[in-house]
Amino acid sequence: MASGICLFAEHYNNILDSSVAELSAVAHEIKEITGEKIQVILLAMESQPLIEQLKRLGVDEVYVYNTEKDSLFQDDANSQVIAEMLKSITPSSVLIPATVIGRSLFSRVAAKLECGLTADCTELKVDEREDGSYFIRQNKPSYGENVFVTIVTKENRYPQMMTIRPGVYKPITIADNSDVKVIHMDDISFPASRIGVTAVKPVAARADSILSAETVVVGGRGVEDNESLKLLKAFAKKIGAAIGGTRPLADVGLIAFEHQIGQTGFTIRPRICISIGVSGAIQHTEGIKDTKLCIAVNTDENAPVFNIADYGYVGDAREFMESYLTL
Repeated sequence: MASGICLFAEHYNNILDSSVAELSAVAHEIKEITGEKIQVILLAMESQPLIEQLKRLGVDEVYVYNTEKDSLFQDDANSQVIAEMLKSITPSSVLIPATVIGRSLFSRVAAKLECGLTADCTELKVDEREDGSYFIRQNKPSYGENVFVTIVTKENRYPQMMTIRPGVYKPITIADNSDVKVIHMDDISFPASRIGVTAVKPVAARADSILSAETVVVGGRGVEDNESLKLLKAFAKKIGAAIGGTRPLADVGLIAFEHQIGQTGFTIRPRICISIGVSGAIQHTEGIKDTKLCIAVNTDENAPVFNIADYGYVGDAREFMESYLTL
């Protein structure tokens, strides 16, 4: 019988990705209902530093595969190893970060296991069948973020596999758990990969610049012309804020996808969020609903964004930014 809530531990340079703590948070919510153990799959050259970090996330078991060399981006080989690990672990669910690595790697894993994979979930809910067994309702936006759908894995098909959008769950941190059980699975052979990595360079703008920022300035359609966008960047720089945007700005390439905020982008929890020229459609405001202080600027006094704003300014966005830049 499949049992266990299994997380994928994505990591770089011996540091766990922030998404792992978020996955652990939702795993604890599931565990409170189902009573299952929280398990982790870890592939690494140097596993011990990562295991120590995982102990602070309240997991019960860590399944380790030690690679002889860095296998980053070698999804053809890594997916085969993970599929074999999951066959042995037999969890009821697998939670994966909806990152570039998570999406690429686990689409291959799902194909090898012949199971489903729900992509980009923003909410997980546990439900119970008539026979007393549990299953997960996997909620996500769909059809260009116009509808919110619930996906359920077919009964008796395991594991239930899903990617979860970074930022929608608050990371969990607990006291060091020295009772975590570590199981090494090095008996699995690492297949030859047809992918070779010649160099790794950091991207110019990482998503965590908005996920971890204390202050974020968010631009909407009201600033999608070049001059307004230049003002937005100057305004953000002056107040020391990260820059985010709504989907229309990302669609036309004015901001990178890594800075898109909303149901089809990222969820942020800054101390201060200043929305400029943002109408406030639900698809966007879902991404800023946990902001501690929200300030909105819009020419339309009836814009929905004012319904969630703590402070609102009805007026031209360019005039608002220009007046501050001249101070």
